[in-house]
Amino acid sequence: MADALAHLSPAHPVPEGRYGPERRDGVLAAQVRGLAAATLVARRGGAAALCRVMAGAGLPLCDAPRLSTGAGLSAIGTGPGRWLVLAEGVSGDELCGRLAGIAQGHGAVTDQSDAFLLFDLSGEKVRDALARGVTLDLHPRAFVVGEAATTLVAGISLTFWQSDAASAYRFAVPRSFAPAFLRWLTASAAPFGFVLRGTGRG
Repeated sequence: MADALAHLSPAHPVPEGRYGPERRDGVLAAQVRGLAAATLVARRGGAAALCRVMAGAGLPLCDAPRLSTGAGLSAIGTGPGRWLVLAEGVSGDELCGRLAGIAQGHGAVTDQSDAFLLFDLSGEKVRDALARGVTLDLHPRAFVVGEAATTLVAGISLTFWQSDAASAYRFAVPRSFAPAFLRWLTASAAPFGFVLRGTGRG
């Protein structure tokens, strides 16, 4: 697989397509578009107050590495009093304005819409592929639906969470490291049959 990617510039994402054995779709990945992203960080000592006002607006934040959803928003805990918030169909400025209004001074908001690329990973062999770079136990009894992690994967600091019970995960990867992430993912998933969508033809 390294030879198959050798002609690609390290600065460019792996092109969409099929990698590995034909007629096997063990791992599926697709770039997610159309989402605004922002970080929401509680003021010092203000995490409880921020969670309270956010819950009042329909988003019951969990101050832990978990996915919280509500009011058209998804919030992933990335550290104590810190969340990555995603919204569909709005601009980064609109998302930040909405969050700032809800937070009522209990939290700071920063637009991250251009900072990350998002990828959905699924398939019957996705855990096997991820085990080649993810050091966490992803067994269903250990890593459940809605659980999240901010960790190193193949040397890249990123955040991911399990989005449903059918071995589906969403990864938020720093934009500048997305090509390296996709190279690692392609090499890890290709032996199981890997289909990548949404990155263009290269």
